[in-house]
Amino acid sequence: MKHLKPTIILTLTASLLLSATSLLTAQSVGAATETGAGLKFLGRWVSGSGIGGAEISAFDAATSRIYVTNGATNQIDIVDISDPTAPKKVKSLDLAAKGVTGIQSVAAKNGTIAIAASMTSSQAPGKVFLADTDGELLESAPNGVDVGSLPDHVTFSPDGQFVLSANEGEPKSYCLTDGKLPTTTDPYGSVSIIDVNAATPVATTLTFEAFDERASAIAFEGGRIFGPNATVAQDLEPEYISVSPDSKYAFVTLQENNTIATIDLATKAILNLTPLGYKDHSKVGKGLDSNNKDLAAVIAPQSTMGMYLPDAIASTRAGGVNYLFTANEGDSRSYPCVMGGTSATTIQDEDASFSKIADSSVSKTLTADAAIGQLKTTPFAPASVAGSPVTSSTKVKSAYSFGTRSFSVWKANTVSGIFKADLVYDSGDLLENLAKEQRGNLFNSDWDTKTGAIKAIDARSASKGPEPEGIAIGSAYNRKWMALTLERDGGVALFDVTNPVIPKYVDYINTSIPTGNIVTGKATATAGDVSPEGVMFVQPMDSPTATALVIVSYELSGTVAIYEIPSKRPHAPTGMKISVNDKGLKVNFAASKIKGWSGSAKYVAVCTSVTGTRYTASSTKSPVVVKMPFTAKRSYRCTLQAKSSTGNSAILTSKTVYGSK
Repeated sequence: MKHLKPTIILTLTASLLLSATSLLTAQSVGAATETGAGLKFLGRWVSGSGIGGAEISAFDAATSRIYVTNGATNQIDIVDISDPTAPKKVKSLDLAAKGVTGIQSVAAKNGTIAIAASMTSSQAPGKVFLADTDGELLESAPNGVDVGSLPDHVTFSPDGQFVLSANEGEPKSYCLTDGKLPTTTDPYGSVSIIDVNAATPVATTLTFEAFDERASAIAFEGGRIFGPNATVAQDLEPEYISVSPDSKYAFVTLQENNTIATIDLATKAILNLTPLGYKDHSKVGKGLDSNNKDLAAVIAPQSTMGMYLPDAIASTRAGGVNYLFTANEGDSRSYPCVMGGTSATTIQDEDASFSKIADSSVSKTLTADAAIGQLKTTPFAPASVAGSPVTSSTKVKSAYSFGTRSFSVWKANTVSGIFKADLVYDSGDLLENLAKEQRGNLFNSDWDTKTGAIKAIDARSASKGPEPEGIAIGSAYNRKWMALTLERDGGVALFDVTNPVIPKYVDYINTSIPTGNIVTGKATATAGDVSPEGVMFVQPMDSPTATALVIVSYELSGTVAIYEIPSKRPHAPTGMKISVNDKGLKVNFAASKIKGWSGSAKYVAVCTSVTGTRYTASSTKSPVVVKMPFTAKRSYRCTLQAKSSTGNSAILTSKTVYGSK
């Protein structure tokens, strides 16, 4: 564990350098003071739509364009970022004429843009549309490709062969019709696989009916099947997809169910379900701030079990093993009849303050505001017995809260069956501590979508805290990076995940403007960038700047921010001094203060005699000894340069020196 390093936060008036001092539970590579800022703000595109104006973005390297879902206009906005400091809108793609009622997600690969859309209602089958980079629908699928209900996320396999959509199958309600919950009310969750290279692309849509008799097994391993009267196939709700780097497997978060599904893309079959289990927040280093009444950042172990309930997922491979990174946002259900009601028009909420649903036998100390009395928890399993009826009067003895305010790393499982997921890392209370240190009196705050202003400190402490939402992994500078968005906090955190089981904290940036307003100032984004949702990583070879980019879509401000991870060439060494003896030249120096992202540099000395003979040597520390035949009273001229995997420093040149025996 190391101290957080200073991080840049942009405000309305100036750029402030904030220093952090508390210990966190991840290692740190020392972004600001040792290697320079890890995330540098380059530019912002403003949709002008405000709330809903930018949720998910996709990037096309050949055209340097991003494709942004605009939920406010129900269009895809096409934006040129060839100059990331001044993004320019090219045009918008409107699919209303095709019957689209909701643009849900977008992805890009090899010049093809995939757009996931809902049609007529969230319970009806959706479509994935395929377009070129100018927004023209492909002739091979002019009316889109039919997929499952509510395609909420779309992605390409790394090899570009498949487009996959996570079809959430969200219910309209849990109200019964003739004593049953029909699929027209709660459709099956599903995953659709489309071969984009086919002459006429069609989808293979996979549902979970084969698991209908396995509800108890899912619950036993740490998953949740709890929709009243729903079958397993109805209850499982695919949220997000990541495809393994070799394009063999797809890993799907089933957010409400606290489970990940694995799909074999060769056979187009669901291999397994891996329930995630629960996080014990009473352990040291795994605490949280559960009290929104004290208006203070107090992070401490509490007697609640956190349900991971991940939103986004990303995958990487190291040492022959696939690792899955999840952003453990948390989510609860709010529908008519979910809590035993009978009105099809009255929304009922699953989440409730623990003090309201705690059994009378639960200690009053535990249900106090200072403990977890205000914390939003569930009355459903695992807080109550799986399968037992739950109503608005149900009481529980244990607290299970939504999300874990963390990101986790899991070892992927590609064996058939139902197995508890293999957790190899969890960030514990790092993210909430990061918010505490970097945001100060804006800790766990939120934005009011009615007034447009930012709320007071602690507004979200009783309900999922900073909310890790989006996650992206990419390679640059011989490192692997993970960018993580914190939806409510508004920040983006950067980690080095070259070793996926030991993530290293690098940097944090937050480009919201607390004095702005997301409603009245939406046209010019006076609030800056608010509520990050989707995040992309652009590797240097694809980037218009030839450096790594992190592109983030902000749902409430309707903006897209472009950040750079600079290449970080090492600085030149200093204090170069040369001495000569009968064994050669000794080049002494002070090491570079900034050594590049690798954290190390090689120092290369090149010494040339007056006769033009060159001698070269290198070392990772001072001195560099350049061996050469000894000649008395001969002058030498030496250069010294620091070299790293991310570039070389300026060259330092010595004065002429003479040797004498």
